[in-house]
Amino acid sequence: MWELGEHFRNYADEYRDAVHEHFFNAMPESRQVFALSMRDTHTSLTPALAWVLEHTEPGEPLLADVSAKLTQLARDHRRHGFPAEIYSQFEHALVAGLRVLALTQYQYDFARDVIHQVCEAMAKAAREADAAGEAPAYSAQVVAVDHPTRDTAVIRVEAGLAVPYQPGQHFPVTTQYLPGQWRTLTPAQPADGTGQLIFHVSSAGEASRSLAHAQPGDWWTLGQPSGGISANDSGPGESVIIAYSTGWATARCVALAALKENSRQVPRIFAVAGSPGAHYDTYFQQNLAALGVPVRRIVREENDPWLLNARELAPGADYVVSGEPTDVVVNEVELSTGTPPRFLLVGPAEEVAEGEERLVQRGVGKQQIDVLSWGRDGRWQPEDYAALS
Repeated sequence: MWELGEHFRNYADEYRDAVHEHFFNAMPESRQVFALSMRDTHTSLTPALAWVLEHTEPGEPLLADVSAKLTQLARDHRRHGFPAEIYSQFEHALVAGLRVLALTQYQYDFARDVIHQVCEAMAKAAREADAAGEAPAYSAQVVAVDHPTRDTAVIRVEAGLAVPYQPGQHFPVTTQYLPGQWRTLTPAQPADGTGQLIFHVSSAGEASRSLAHAQPGDWWTLGQPSGGISANDSGPGESVIIAYSTGWATARCVALAALKENSRQVPRIFAVAGSPGAHYDTYFQQNLAALGVPVRRIVREENDPWLLNARELAPGADYVVSGEPTDVVVNEVELSTGTPPRFLLVGPAEEVAEGEERLVQRGVGKQQIDVLSWGRDGRWQPEDYAALS
């Protein structure tokens, strides 16, 4: 039902507002869980439902990949503190919101059936996570804060108990200063069983700025980790990571995990920043290089902005200047012989999308590229139906 999904997307705000009106009237106590501004609440609700509608056939159960995505979403939502029983109330609200879409009877019946399947699947996943004793969230205290540049903070938190996650997974994070708002952060080191995590936070956006200005003693709430990458397990070819900005945290985590496991798939890393000083972790990069992890720094501009307040680079931390960082990567990575390399692009959505497009233009197959980005929710975009079958 692609046309129905498109219709939902065209009236995303109207549908979301109608759902909220019904849900918050039925359960007014739930309002305090979400952001103060309704504009920032449930921004993915309509795109997510549209995506499910687009990938479900009338009279058929949900596809396995759709169910898997909803299962993860339900596990993520447990961090809000709602019991699994809330999904019956939310189902009523989702159905009630359909009134603003002027659907035909056939479309209404189909949407209602899909909504029922969605809420049933998510309630089941939440109950199973509860029964398994899986923590819905973790409470962690900020114990150290460093500001290597004006725009970047390196923050260490301690949860007091082990927090399991895989390299490349991300956590939804909030604080008492961000009621109802969550920012996605990726740890900069592998899980070690101590409950200590390090995050690199760019002060881009209101929520990120609030986290970047954290002080020792602050308390953060971390939801369950999700997502992840397959750079270490996706084949015999060379693993190449292009890390933009604080995407370096993910590259750092993957490299440390590979070294810890004595993996033959130690990644080759290209770290991209706007200017030399924006490479805020050069001493650690030099240590990685000494351990056998190739790290190549690329900058778009030769000179730092005077307000960057950057520290000096580590001795020997050279870099190359290029307005097209992807071209540097392609020129240095062998594409034409042997097993094709695998690329992971990680960082802000706009830079990752630009880099992916440039790689394809330079002859890299899309099947060789994996991406991990933030700043734009791409989980629920229209896509080729055949890719899910």
